[in-house]
Amino acid sequence: MQPHNEFRIHPQVVQIGCYWGEGGHTELYLLEGDGLAIIDAGVSDTPAQYIAPALEAYGRKLEDIDLLLNTHGHHDHAGGDGALVAASGAKVWMHEADVRIAEDPGYQFDTYFANRHILIGRSDRLPAARVAFAKNATPPAKVDRKLVDGEVLDLGKGIRLRVVNTPGHTWGSVCFCWESEGIAFSGDGVMGQGSRLGGFPLVYFPDEYRRSIDTLLAMDIRTLGLGHHYRTQVVPTDSIHYGPSVKKFLRGSREIFDTIGDALQRAAAARPGATFHEVARAATDLVGERLPIRKGEDGLPVAGSVESFYAFWQQRK
Repeated sequence: MQPHNEFRIHPQVVQIGCYWGEGGHTELYLLEGDGLAIIDAGVSDTPAQYIAPALEAYGRKLEDIDLLLNTHGHHDHAGGDGALVAASGAKVWMHEADVRIAEDPGYQFDTYFANRHILIGRSDRLPAARVAFAKNATPPAKVDRKLVDGEVLDLGKGIRLRVVNTPGHTWGSVCFCWESEGIAFSGDGVMGQGSRLGGFPLVYFPDEYRRSIDTLLAMDIRTLGLGHHYRTQVVPTDSIHYGPSVKKFLRGSREIFDTIGDALQRAAAARPGATFHEVARAATDLVGERLPIRKGEDGLPVAGSVESFYAFWQQRK
């Protein structure tokens, strides 16, 4: 286990960082209202390995958590739900569109993560990938309340969070916005160039993702808490942005997204009848003219690229 890290970003908000897998890192946010709430729970061992020690630093324990708010249903944000609920009895609230993937890890794997192996012709990796995924995603927890876009969650002591649906990474991705304080917790709603060096943002629904960025750009956000250390070319890599850096990060994320989409469109238009892999490799070279990327053995960027390119490919078709 790597050392846990946490710090107070607001008198009522503590950020908790957790590590998982091979280089994975997720940011969680503890909110102190009438009770104790946490935004996201990491993977299955995060509550014991990271949340509990972080709470101890503030004289609290897992049993004190009353409410778990998930930004979306993916395993690196909701994989720890079951363990946290078992330890605390906390209620789980999540957007209605992501409930199934959170409650059924096998369905989540097939829906979101199997394609990264299938698309590069490595279906032989699926059994081991399923085992590794299940380790991080189970046991699942039952979702107690299905959230909808626009509703306001009153956590007490002035914390009122508006649920802003920001689909693109998943259908049910949300940003929790504390409007009176200008604070937004975006999870994976906006991803820059992704969190892995030389990779891509993991976008499954391109049209919705761009609209989500525009939605956040139109809001008065003065502090933006991300779900990971997302990279752009315009602001330092960090998990929290303040003041003018918020808009710079959002605009930078939109520019990166447009660069990837434009490259795929250009590569496809220049190669009528080409296969997806031929187009994706050509698009990779075009993206590399503008963004720093690292190619894997398949000639594509190392993280997020296959799924993101395929989403653009499907959209184009």
